[in-house]
Amino acid sequence: MHPEKFKQVMGLPSAERHGYFVRKVADTQEVWGLYHDGWATAQVDGKVAIPFWPEAAFAQACASGDWEHCQPRAIALGDFLNKWLPGMAGNDQLAFVFPVPQGSASVAAPCDLLAELKEEAEQYE
Repeated sequence: MHPEKFKQVMGLPSAERHGYFVRKVADTQEVWGLYHDGWATAQVDGKVAIPFWPEAAFAQACASGDWEHCQPRAIALGDFLNKWLPGMAGNDQLAFVFPVPQGSASVAAPCDLLAELKEEAEQYE
């Protein structure tokens, strides 16, 4: 990825990064998380939130602090839609969509993110 594009996308407000995430993931058919002896998590409003990114480079940029030993790992979109998000909903977890090192991330209920991604994916069929 071109460094200028990386910088521009990282600097978008969280709502715009969320939209970018949905479009990019539907296009590439993969979601990225951070992994080291388990998937990286955060706490949001007393709930476990799992961070997800649209591309490995963005995930790698957040591999610091609590996540410093983590490495980006891809998740196939089919698995994400059919296993991850329903499982997260059952566990009362949240999706932490496209966090950046400095700034906020959007927080989504798994069922809401599932609906958004399915709707976007239909446009690629």
